[in-house]
Amino acid sequence: MTMFDLSGKVAVVTGGSRGIGKAISLRMAQHGARVVVSSRKLDACEEVVNEIRAAGGEAVARTCHIAHKDQLQGLVDFTTSHYGSLN
Repeated sequence: MTMFDLSGKVAVVTGGSRGIGKAISLRMAQHGARVVVSSRKLDACEEVVNEIRAAGGEAVARTCHIAHKDQLQGLVDFTTSHYGSLN
């Protein structure tokens, strides 16, 4: 086990399709987290998910506009139904 071992953890990254959010998504997956990549544009999220999967990681894409509370709740509900929990 290393200091940055995220095996068994689930990470939700909003703004995860580009810039710092993309870098965070990729790095968390690299360290073993299952990642939910989220932003307003599904295509951009899916590109990051494909990159994570190509490197052997596990990730899914989900759209979410963080200014809309119902969409944030939907993101949490999706994550818990897909991965069982947020941890």
